[in-house]
Amino acid sequence: MQVSLDRRSDVPLYRQLVNELREQIVAGRLAAGYRLPSEREMAELLAVNRTTVLQAYSELKDEGLIASYVGKGTFVQRRADEHAITAPTTVSAMTSPHALPALNPQTFSPQTHVPPTHASSTPSPLTLSPPWPVLFSDYSNRFTYHDIASADRAQSMDGVIDFATGSPNPHDIPDDLLRDVSLHAFSSHDFDGQPESPIEGFPELCTLLADHMREDRMIHCSPRNVMVLSGSEQGLDLCVRAFVNPGDCVLVESSTFFPALQAFRSADARIIGVPTDESGMRTELLEGFCARFHPKLIYTIPTFHNPTGSTMPAQRRRELIETAMKYQCLVIEDDPYGELHYGTSAPPTPLKGMENAGYVIYLSTFSKTVTPGLRTGWLIADTHVVARLAALRRMVDQHTSSSSQRICIELLRGGRIHRHIEEITGTYRLRRDAMCDALQRYAPPTAQWNVPEGGYYVWLSLPEGQRSQALLEATRPLGVTFMPGGVFDVDGTDTRHIRLNFVRPHMDQIDDGIRLLCSAMNSSERA
Repeated sequence: MQVSLDRRSDVPLYRQLVNELREQIVAGRLAAGYRLPSEREMAELLAVNRTTVLQAYSELKDEGLIASYVGKGTFVQRRADEHAITAPTTVSAMTSPHALPALNPQTFSPQTHVPPTHASSTPSPLTLSPPWPVLFSDYSNRFTYHDIASADRAQSMDGVIDFATGSPNPHDIPDDLLRDVSLHAFSSHDFDGQPESPIEGFPELCTLLADHMREDRMIHCSPRNVMVLSGSEQGLDLCVRAFVNPGDCVLVESSTFFPALQAFRSADARIIGVPTDESGMRTELLEGFCARFHPKLIYTIPTFHNPTGSTMPAQRRRELIETAMKYQCLVIEDDPYGELHYGTSAPPTPLKGMENAGYVIYLSTFSKTVTPGLRTGWLIADTHVVARLAALRRMVDQHTSSSSQRICIELLRGGRIHRHIEEITGTYRLRRDAMCDALQRYAPPTAQWNVPEGGYYVWLSLPEGQRSQALLEATRPLGVTFMPGGVFDVDGTDTRHIRLNFVRPHMDQIDDGIRLLCSAMNSSERA
């Protein structure tokens, strides 16, 4: 057994040991029955405090990966024992220093309301504010509000060069596009006296979306497999309600879309991050993770990933599907950026286009290609799934706005959407190139970044010793914002990465913004 710890890393030593041993166990490099060194022996081997090893072993025991027996030692558990282990709620919730703490009503200090003073008034009795920590539900308390607060702070500053916000530049939507489409939609006789939409969406829109998926994304489906949503995040929320029980395991990329992490946390799921590289999820490790943790769901963004910009190659996609089918777990494929492709060759076929047994649930949206204001997305799934989600949706919003659906129908008719996407991909390709060129000129030699083939994001690795949150505090006064990598990390410990949206700023802001960002990085390097 070989274990290496990086004492210069910002990740705590016990967390590094947990990650190292977990990966070796699920990959089979530490076989069932393997006897681990005792806590004292491991501490001496690694030259760390025994408490570090105690913390790591304790967490691995909670996950069901190892077990200790009095007088015998600590051993790697067999896979068959996994179901008998009672594990904590989520890996991130039990380790992240930012996770919302348990709320104790005894420590709650009520505020005192003092009424306005009037000469003739008599003092009113003191009024206590509601005891909010006690009143909020367990559901809402499972959210880690630092994630939301970090995102809001990064996105809410006026007059800045905004590399943070995960949405397009409003000025990229042609003024005449939505105006013309809306006039056609609302003047159509089809709109006159139109009853409210079915829960699944207007049949015409479901048919057009099925055709659009077949022609543009190589997904062959029937309109009965399509459900129109009020944004793709609604589809994720409905899937969580439909499939996830408290304690169920969900596998995700180790850094992923943070609202997805919030959705899984709200269901009290166990969230386990699968290691990634420049090609996305390392599917050669997936077999071990599935055998150990028996996930209910695998959530993935295989094409133009958020936040890393990576794209999973075809071979890994096949491995992911085969592993999911072998262990009978569902795959939620989130594909908001799949049509924003800047390369010369076509992007890989979506997972949903590679299987027809019903294991993959596909989500997409018009928010990234048209405008977030439409709040219209769609889901493609087995008819059993569509029927169950429709039943759950009755308690949420009944159906997507009829007006938004009519606009989407007009966009899909006659190829309007194709012409629009072709125009914006040309614009976005230029901005991506401008950002990468600026990084090449200004970034410190030890900084590293990807050149994404599509989507919105450049994922930048900071020079050793620099921290993303400290860099954000340094760039805000300069008028530049970005998203720190820890927001997207399952464990909340990533301090070395930042996400840069090259789509959001204007073209003439990119060079200045990157120059200022890199200036702050270089200043930190010299310090």
